[in-house]
Amino acid sequence: MRRLLAGLLVAVAGLAVAAPASAAPSPDAEPAGQPTPLVLVGVTGVRWDDVTSVTTPALWGLSRTGSVGLVAARSVTNRSCPADGWLAVSSGNRASDLPAEDRTCRTLEEPGADGLVPGWDDYLASARAQSYGAVPGLLGDTLAAAETPVTGIGPGAAIALSDRDGRPVGTHEDRPGTTDALRYTVSTALERSPLVVVDAGTVRDPGFATRDRSSDEAVPPDDEEGPAEPTSEVDPDTIAEPARDEQVQAVDARVGAALEAARAHDATVLVVSLADSGRVALQLAAATGTAPNGQPYDAGMLTSGATRQQALIQTLDVAPTLLDALDLSAPALVGATIVPSDGPASAAARRVLLADIQDESTYVGKVAGSFSTRLVVVQAIFFVAAALVLTRAGRTDRGRMRPGLRVLQVAGIALGTAPVASFLVGVVPWWRWGVTGFWVALLGVVALVTAVALLGPWRRRILGPAGVVAAVTVLVLLVDACTGSNLVIDSPMGAHRTLAARFYGMSNQAFALVLAGGVLLAVAIADELLRRHRRRAALWTVVGLGLLVAVVDGAPGLGSDFGGPPAILLAFGMLAVAVTGRKVSWRTLLLVLGAGVLVIGGFAVLDWLRPPDARTHLGRFLATVLDGGLWDVVWRKVSVNLKVLTNWRYLVLAIGGVALTWVVMTGGRTRRGALMGSSSPLAGLPEAVPLLRTGVAALGTGLLVGFLMNDSGIVVPATGIAMAVPCLVAAAAQFRLGERPAVAEPPALSGASGTASAG
Repeated sequence: MRRLLAGLLVAVAGLAVAAPASAAPSPDAEPAGQPTPLVLVGVTGVRWDDVTSVTTPALWGLSRTGSVGLVAARSVTNRSCPADGWLAVSSGNRASDLPAEDRTCRTLEEPGADGLVPGWDDYLASARAQSYGAVPGLLGDTLAAAETPVTGIGPGAAIALSDRDGRPVGTHEDRPGTTDALRYTVSTALERSPLVVVDAGTVRDPGFATRDRSSDEAVPPDDEEGPAEPTSEVDPDTIAEPARDEQVQAVDARVGAALEAARAHDATVLVVSLADSGRVALQLAAATGTAPNGQPYDAGMLTSGATRQQALIQTLDVAPTLLDALDLSAPALVGATIVPSDGPASAAARRVLLADIQDESTYVGKVAGSFSTRLVVVQAIFFVAAALVLTRAGRTDRGRMRPGLRVLQVAGIALGTAPVASFLVGVVPWWRWGVTGFWVALLGVVALVTAVALLGPWRRRILGPAGVVAAVTVLVLLVDACTGSNLVIDSPMGAHRTLAARFYGMSNQAFALVLAGGVLLAVAIADELLRRHRRRAALWTVVGLGLLVAVVDGAPGLGSDFGGPPAILLAFGMLAVAVTGRKVSWRTLLLVLGAGVLVIGGFAVLDWLRPPDARTHLGRFLATVLDGGLWDVVWRKVSVNLKVLTNWRYLVLAIGGVALTWVVMTGGRTRRGALMGSSSPLAGLPEAVPLLRTGVAALGTGLLVGFLMNDSGIVVPATGIAMAVPCLVAAAAQFRLGERPAVAEPPALSGASGTASAG
């Protein structure tokens, strides 16, 4: 056993070193000499669908000559206010204003006669109440410490460039009332400052008008829903607010003035919409000039090392970009430098790509909730029906039982396929046909995989169809992690761009599916090999599959998942021990879990050794720990875990799945007798597939560890159950239909019970 564990550690370490480097853009050219002057033009609420050649000539021209992209503007809440976006620049982290009682956003104001930013005390109080460790004023303090001359123009710029006391560093100018005056102000500022920050204005949707407020109107930040939805009543503030297109035109005029002034000084210009307009959507970003890495922002797309997605950045990337352009640095910034990347050759094609990504992010938000709800409801009905049918005694070779069991088998395979199908639908651009396109594509994928599982030569094996579903699940998600996470991003069970939680690698739900599918696949293959008396081949199949899943899930640049490898290695370690014929002891469990912790720690160290912009979640987490932010991260994860713990969807799946698994594995019997008769129709299932009991125990243990180590909490076991339990039901139905293994007496497994002894 010790040799097996040692070999496992050596293999994982070798695979970790051999894992490909992250896909972050590499700085091919380094800037030389004095930094190029940089103008940050910050706006809020502007999207690419606002931009036309007639109404917004400045932004339209920039889209044709510069690099363009979309912005994930989420801050602390799902819907961000203007102050939130500017605070993200100030702190380089997620930060927000204190919410008002009526959920409206604050109207930003210029610093008063005392030189302080209005509302700064609220911003500090909000940051202290949150668990992100944000420090409003970090950017300003860094610039002041480096004695870098900077100029801010407008109320948002005052927030971005303030020090921790709420006083703007460098020179601050109130935003002029005319574009000519703004052009002159920016031009003058560039003569004395290598960094100029301009607040070009705010765009708000009808019903989401900002309003003035004082600090005593704020409420504690205990609700993360953001500003309220618009009501049907007419708000006087909404009447006073200009129409959206008028607001956009005013913002475009100011952007044009800043661009003209910057051209006269050969300055780089970065235009970023930092917050939502009320409706949550990806925002606008564009740049022209020279990037901090020396490459030109020229007729391409924007990306960053934090998103690793074409045409996508986040507000947290702005602060690192400003500091990088000035050859400065700050500790533990969450974002990464915004750099140019390749894209379509023509401006029209780039705009089409942006619109396509925007549509996908919008429609996945519309289908994700309904998909989750319908999946839970259907599975709940299925769980009840399965319990009633599978535990009903009676002959299955004729009569009414056989059609019901056959329906249960098909339904189980179809429901087990649904989770991975929600990822596979991303292969086709279903969002171009709206919500209907999603459901048509989803049902098509489910039907295809179900047909393959039930009609292939493996159909007569008890775990044959379930093994096919597991294999498809594992293959799809592992290949996706190795090719850029294109299916995980903006899938119903994946990572959504607008939520800005994860932009690459394994999402927590994808990890749960890979774990469940991997264990089920390993049981199916190893069971067949054991029936052929090939114990060594069965062992190395389990070990090899476990190593593959753990490395892809955890390696930087692939899955980049911190909480996954320990759970995966523990589950597969339990299964491997059972295959050897030994008992799964507590000592073995602790050794395997310790190995998993060492593996993920090694991944994190290797990632941390890379340059900051090339690090993934693992290296950034270690950097945060080294900078003293461990408690903030742990508390945030615990808080999120507790919030989702009572979500009815996941509770139904978790509780119902565990109960049905008990019914399938025991036939509803208790130790003292039978719940539904003296003899269970499923009594022979664990004996027919000796590894199944250990596989269920291993999967349950892995999902439990995943539950404890990931901030998604109960989402992890619920997602694994959504895939594994229907497949288990399908196997039980096939067992009752009379399908039996080819070998009646498989080799006995002393560890098949899956229980842990004290030895």
